[in-house]
Amino acid sequence: MSSNDVIEAYVAEVMRHLPRKERNEIGFELRDLLTQMLAERTQDAATDDAVLDMLRDFGAPTEVAARYRPPGVVAIIPAEQTKTFALLSLGGIALQWALTLPRVFDGQPVVAWWFSWGLGAFWWPGFMVTMALIGMFARESGMFKRTWNPRTVDPERINRNAMAFGLAWYAIGVAFMICLPWTAALLPEPMPRIFAFDPTFLRERAPPVILLWLGGFATMFVAMLKGRWSKLTRRLSTAFALGFVVLLLWWMTAGNIFLSPATDEGAKAGLGLVVVIIVASLAYELYRRRPRIHAPKVKASGT
Repeated sequence: MSSNDVIEAYVAEVMRHLPRKERNEIGFELRDLLTQMLAERTQDAATDDAVLDMLRDFGAPTEVAARYRPPGVVAIIPAEQTKTFALLSLGGIALQWALTLPRVFDGQPVVAWWFSWGLGAFWWPGFMVTMALIGMFARESGMFKRTWNPRTVDPERINRNAMAFGLAWYAIGVAFMICLPWTAALLPEPMPRIFAFDPTFLRERAPPVILLWLGGFATMFVAMLKGRWSKLTRRLSTAFALGFVVLLLWWMTAGNIFLSPATDEGAKAGLGLVVVIIVASLAYELYRRRPRIHAPKVKASGT
């Protein structure tokens, strides 16, 4: 990778920890500053080690971003981690509620659920705050120093071997799920009764998943052949993921999936977890995309 690529990746990492409206201007200035510093520091062609040493001396991206924020008291949760902390806190509560709310539909009083599992889910944010306090004391005591390595120089590049391995298991998993309604009947008792699908589900709500499976597989296969994600394949992948979220929510709310109540409840709880994972994955993909740096617009001076 070139020195410009490393600096670009470093500046992009800093920009992720800044307010959105200030990112481009600060990123543009920071990139120019680092380029000038590198030119002054290395008279000849800059080596990878020289670029990394300069950036590590300049500071970790989170520390550099903090320099552009107003001074204040030491925060328990650093400003650049506030959104992540909020998403993880609310996501943990939502996951616990999704796994325990089916008990209400089975006849447990809502009040009983609220004063047990409902309020009990709030242990998770308290646990996260405690860990944040420990992290704050560790940072202030100098127990560790953050270092930076360029991990996202080209976030659209694909590891073809890993993608091929994933697609192979994708195909195996899809084949297993498609054959499950028929293979379950061949299992010894009581397995056929436990995994018996609702006929209405198989007839009306199950077929669309095959189209989503095929579309998602084809999109990833094309991306693997090219060795990187394009705008089209990235948008198609996002569209299919959102389609899965809508379909799974429909499955969970429109009726039974399995004839056995216990199996149906467990399946819907599992689907709720899958929905959370897909949404979290989409949020992470959106986060890791490198911010683009543009030259600031020059305001026309009044006459």
